[in-house]
Amino acid sequence: MKLIVKSKSSSLHHKLIAFKNDINGTYENIKKDLKEDLLMSLLKEQGYIYAYCMKKINQDNSTIEHIIGQKYKDGNIDLGKENELKYENLLAVCLGNSCKELNCDKSRSKYQEKRPLYVNPLENRIMTNIKFTNNGLIFYEDFIEIDKIKEFKNHNSHLESENIKYDIQKILNLNCNDLKEKRKVLIEALKKYTNNWSDKEKIRKKLQIYELKYNSEYEELCQVAIYFLSKKL
Repeated sequence: MKLIVKSKSSSLHHKLIAFKNDINGTYENIKKDLKEDLLMSLLKEQGYIYAYCMKKINQDNSTIEHIIGQKYKDGNIDLGKENELKYENLLAVCLGNSCKELNCDKSRSKYQEKRPLYVNPLENRIMTNIKFTNNGLIFYEDFIEIDKIKEFKNHNSHLESENIKYDIQKILNLNCNDLKEKRKVLIEALKKYTNNWSDKEKIRKKLQIYELKYNSEYEELCQVAIYFLSKKL
Protein backbone atom coordinates (compact mmCIF):
# COMPACT_ATOMS: atom_id res chain seq x y z
CA MET A 1 0.00 0.00 0.00
CA LYS A 2 1.07 3.56 -0.66
CA LEU A 3 0.12 6.95 0.75
CA ILE A 4 -1.97 9.06 -1.64
CA VAL A 5 -1.81 12.83 -1.23
CA LYS A 6 -4.97 14.45 -2.55
CA SER A 7 -4.76 17.75 -4.43
CA LYS A 8 -7.07 20.28 -2.77
CA SER A 9 -6.53 22.66 -5.67
CA SER A 10 -7.62 20.18 -8.33
CA SER A 11 -10.00 21.69 -10.87
CA LEU A 12 -12.02 18.47 -10.65
CA HIS A 13 -12.68 19.20 -6.99
CA HIS A 14 -14.48 22.40 -7.98
CA LYS A 15 -16.23 20.83 -10.98
CA LEU A 16 -17.73 18.12 -8.76
CA ILE A 17 -18.98 20.72 -6.30
CA ALA A 18 -20.59 22.69 -9.13
CA PHE A 19 -22.12 19.54 -10.65
CA LYS A 20 -23.70 18.62 -7.33
CA ASN A 21 -24.92 22.11 -6.45
CA ASP A 22 -26.05 23.41 -9.85
CA ILE A 23 -28.16 20.47 -11.00
CA ASN A 24 -28.40 18.42 -7.81
CA GLY A 25 -26.12 15.88 -9.47
CA THR A 26 -25.29 12.44 -8.12
CA TYR A 27 -22.52 9.99 -8.93
CA GLU A 28 -25.03 7.80 -10.77
CA ASN A 29 -25.87 10.53 -13.30
CA ILE A 30 -22.43 12.06 -13.63
CA LYS A 31 -21.64 13.12 -17.18
CA LYS A 32 -19.37 10.84 -19.20
CA ASP A 33 -16.82 13.53 -20.04
CA LEU A 34 -16.64 14.68 -16.42
CA LYS A 35 -16.13 11.10 -15.25
CA GLU A 36 -13.36 10.56 -17.82
CA ASP A 37 -11.63 13.78 -16.73
CA LEU A 38 -12.00 12.72 -13.12
CA LEU A 39 -10.39 9.34 -13.72
CA MET A 40 -7.47 10.96 -15.55
CA SER A 41 -6.96 13.45 -12.72
CA LEU A 42 -6.92 10.66 -10.15
CA LEU A 43 -4.48 8.59 -12.19
CA LYS A 44 -2.04 11.49 -12.49
CA GLU A 45 -2.38 12.27 -8.80
CA GLN A 46 -1.54 8.67 -7.89
CA GLY A 47 1.34 8.34 -10.34
CA TYR A 48 -0.59 5.70 -12.28
CA ILE A 49 -0.54 3.08 -9.54
CA TYR A 50 -3.29 1.85 -7.27
CA ALA A 51 -2.82 2.60 -3.58
CA TYR A 52 -3.74 -0.87 -2.27
CA CYS A 53 -1.97 -3.41 -4.50
CA MET A 54 0.39 -0.85 -6.15
CA LYS A 55 -0.38 -2.31 -9.55
CA LYS A 56 0.24 -0.12 -12.62
CA ILE A 57 -3.04 1.30 -13.87
CA ASN A 58 -4.16 3.48 -16.77
CA GLN A 59 -7.40 4.63 -18.37
CA ASP A 60 -8.01 1.20 -19.91
CA ASN A 61 -7.60 -0.99 -16.82
CA SER A 62 -8.94 1.18 -14.02
CA THR A 63 -12.12 2.62 -12.59
CA ILE A 64 -13.14 4.94 -9.74
CA GLU A 65 -13.58 3.87 -6.11
CA HIS A 66 -15.22 5.65 -3.18
CA ILE A 67 -13.16 5.40 0.02
CA ILE A 68 -16.37 5.87 1.99
CA GLY A 69 -18.51 3.35 0.12
CA GLN A 70 -21.51 4.74 -1.75
CA LYS A 71 -23.89 2.54 0.24
CA TYR A 72 -22.29 3.00 3.65
CA LYS A 73 -24.51 4.30 6.46
CA ASP A 74 -23.45 5.10 10.01
CA GLY A 75 -26.71 4.55 11.84
CA ASN A 76 -29.18 6.93 10.25
CA ILE A 77 -26.48 9.01 8.59
CA ASP A 78 -26.03 8.23 4.89
CA LEU A 79 -22.29 8.91 4.73
CA GLY A 80 -21.99 7.22 1.36
CA LYS A 81 -24.44 9.59 -0.24
CA GLU A 82 -22.93 12.62 1.48
CA ASN A 83 -19.44 11.85 0.16
CA GLU A 84 -20.11 10.32 -3.26
CA LEU A 85 -19.09 13.48 -5.17
CA LYS A 86 -16.28 14.66 -2.92
CA TYR A 87 -12.94 14.59 -4.74
CA GLU A 88 -11.07 13.69 -1.55
CA ASN A 89 -13.20 10.52 -1.28
CA LEU A 90 -12.23 9.17 -4.70
CA LEU A 91 -9.40 6.97 -5.96
CA ALA A 92 -8.45 5.44 -9.28
CA VAL A 93 -8.42 1.67 -8.76
CA CYS A 94 -7.44 -1.52 -10.54
CA LEU A 95 -10.06 -3.99 -11.76
CA GLY A 96 -9.44 -6.31 -8.81
CA ASN A 97 -8.44 -9.26 -11.01
CA SER A 98 -4.77 -9.70 -10.12
CA CYS A 99 -5.49 -13.03 -8.41
CA LYS A 100 -7.74 -16.03 -9.01
CA GLU A 101 -10.07 -14.57 -6.38
CA LEU A 102 -11.12 -10.92 -6.27
CA ASN A 103 -8.87 -8.39 -4.58
CA CYS A 104 -8.79 -4.67 -3.76
CA ASP A 105 -11.97 -2.68 -4.49
CA LYS A 106 -13.77 -5.66 -6.05
CA SER A 107 -13.14 -7.79 -2.97
CA ARG A 108 -14.28 -4.93 -0.75
CA SER A 109 -17.57 -4.29 -2.57
CA LYS A 110 -19.65 -6.79 -0.60
CA TYR A 111 -18.60 -5.20 2.71
CA GLN A 112 -19.10 -1.52 1.84
CA GLU A 113 -22.69 -1.14 3.00
CA LYS A 114 -22.05 -2.03 6.66
CA ARG A 115 -18.32 -1.62 7.20
CA PRO A 116 -16.10 1.49 6.83
CA LEU A 117 -12.58 1.17 5.44
CA TYR A 118 -10.07 1.45 8.25
CA VAL A 119 -6.87 1.12 6.20
CA ASN A 120 -7.30 4.53 4.57
CA PRO A 121 -4.54 5.25 2.00
CA LEU A 122 -4.89 8.99 2.67
CA GLU A 123 -3.80 8.62 6.30
CA ASN A 124 -0.03 9.00 6.67
CA ARG A 125 -0.07 7.69 10.27
CA ILE A 126 -1.52 4.43 8.93
CA MET A 127 0.55 4.09 5.77
CA THR A 128 3.83 4.55 7.66
CA ASN A 129 3.03 1.38 9.61
CA ILE A 130 2.42 -0.83 6.57
CA LYS A 131 5.16 -3.47 6.40
CA PHE A 132 6.20 -6.53 4.39
CA THR A 133 7.83 -9.88 5.11
CA ASN A 134 10.67 -11.35 3.04
CA ASN A 135 8.23 -13.77 1.39
CA GLY A 136 5.91 -10.98 0.24
CA LEU A 137 3.22 -10.81 2.90
CA ILE A 138 1.82 -7.35 3.68
CA PHE A 139 0.86 -6.53 7.28
CA TYR A 140 0.19 -3.64 9.66
CA GLU A 141 2.36 -2.70 12.68
CA ASP A 142 3.18 -6.18 13.98
CA PHE A 143 2.89 -9.47 12.14
CA ILE A 144 0.34 -11.95 13.42
CA GLU A 145 -0.88 -15.22 11.95
CA ILE A 146 -3.70 -15.08 9.41
CA ASP A 147 -5.94 -17.35 11.49
CA LYS A 148 -5.81 -14.80 14.30
CA ILE A 149 -6.76 -11.95 11.94
CA LYS A 150 -9.95 -13.81 10.98
CA GLU A 151 -11.19 -13.24 14.54
CA PHE A 152 -11.42 -9.46 13.89
CA LYS A 153 -14.56 -9.78 11.77
CA ASN A 154 -16.93 -7.74 13.95
CA HIS A 155 -15.41 -4.29 13.47
CA ASN A 156 -17.43 -2.61 16.23
CA SER A 157 -15.81 -4.77 18.90
CA HIS A 158 -12.16 -4.36 17.87
CA LEU A 159 -9.42 -1.74 17.98
CA GLU A 160 -8.55 0.30 14.89
CA SER A 161 -5.28 -1.61 14.46
CA GLU A 162 -7.14 -4.93 14.47
CA ASN A 163 -9.63 -3.64 11.92
CA ILE A 164 -6.80 -2.43 9.69
CA LYS A 165 -5.26 -5.89 9.81
CA TYR A 166 -8.63 -7.38 8.87
CA ASP A 167 -9.00 -4.90 6.00
CA ILE A 168 -5.63 -5.89 4.55
CA GLN A 169 -6.11 -9.61 4.85
CA LYS A 170 -9.83 -10.11 4.28
CA ILE A 171 -11.58 -7.00 2.95
CA LEU A 172 -8.97 -6.13 0.30
CA ASN A 173 -7.45 -9.62 0.03
CA LEU A 174 -3.96 -8.17 -0.41
CA ASN A 175 -2.22 -11.40 0.57
CA CYS A 176 -3.73 -13.45 -2.23
CA ASN A 177 -1.10 -15.72 -3.77
CA ASP A 178 -0.43 -13.77 -6.98
CA LEU A 179 0.09 -10.43 -5.24
CA LYS A 180 2.22 -12.00 -2.54
CA GLU A 181 4.37 -13.72 -5.17
CA LYS A 182 4.89 -10.48 -7.12
CA ARG A 183 6.14 -8.77 -3.98
CA LYS A 184 8.41 -11.70 -3.15
CA VAL A 185 9.96 -11.67 -6.64
CA LEU A 186 10.71 -7.95 -6.33
CA ILE A 187 12.25 -8.34 -2.88
CA GLU A 188 14.51 -11.15 -4.07
CA ALA A 189 15.56 -9.14 -7.15
CA LEU A 190 16.45 -6.13 -5.00
CA LYS A 191 18.41 -8.30 -2.61
CA LYS A 192 20.38 -9.80 -5.50
CA TYR A 193 20.97 -6.44 -7.19
CA THR A 194 22.38 -4.92 -4.01
CA ASN A 195 24.62 -7.90 -3.26
CA ASN A 196 22.59 -9.17 -0.32
CA TRP A 197 21.84 -5.60 0.83
CA SER A 198 25.56 -4.82 1.24
CA ASP A 199 26.09 -2.30 -1.60
CA LYS A 200 24.96 1.00 -0.06
CA GLU A 201 25.51 3.01 -3.23
CA LYS A 202 23.28 0.72 -5.27
CA ILE A 203 20.67 0.82 -2.50
CA ARG A 204 20.62 4.64 -2.56
CA LYS A 205 20.31 4.80 -6.34
CA LYS A 206 17.56 2.20 -6.42
CA LEU A 207 15.70 3.88 -3.59
CA GLN A 208 15.61 7.16 -5.52
CA ILE A 209 14.08 5.40 -8.51
CA TYR A 210 11.23 4.05 -6.40
CA GLU A 211 10.65 7.23 -4.41
CA LEU A 212 10.30 9.57 -7.39
CA LYS A 213 7.87 9.80 -10.29
CA TYR A 214 9.38 9.40 -13.75
CA ASN A 215 7.23 10.75 -16.58
CA SER A 216 4.52 11.27 -13.93
CA GLU A 217 4.52 7.59 -12.97
CA TYR A 218 5.65 5.61 -9.95
CA GLU A 219 7.27 2.21 -10.31
CA GLU A 220 4.92 -0.72 -9.71
CA LEU A 221 5.11 -2.02 -6.12
CA CYS A 222 7.17 1.05 -5.25
CA GLN A 223 6.41 1.01 -1.53
CA VAL A 224 7.62 -2.58 -1.19
CA ALA A 225 10.99 -1.53 -2.58
CA ILE A 226 11.09 1.64 -0.45
CA TYR A 227 10.36 -0.36 2.69
CA PHE A 228 13.25 -2.79 2.21
CA LEU A 229 15.79 -0.40 0.69
CA SER A 230 15.26 2.19 3.42
CA LYS A 231 15.80 -0.40 6.14
CA LYS A 232 19.21 -1.33 4.69
CA LEU A 233 20.74 2.14 4.78
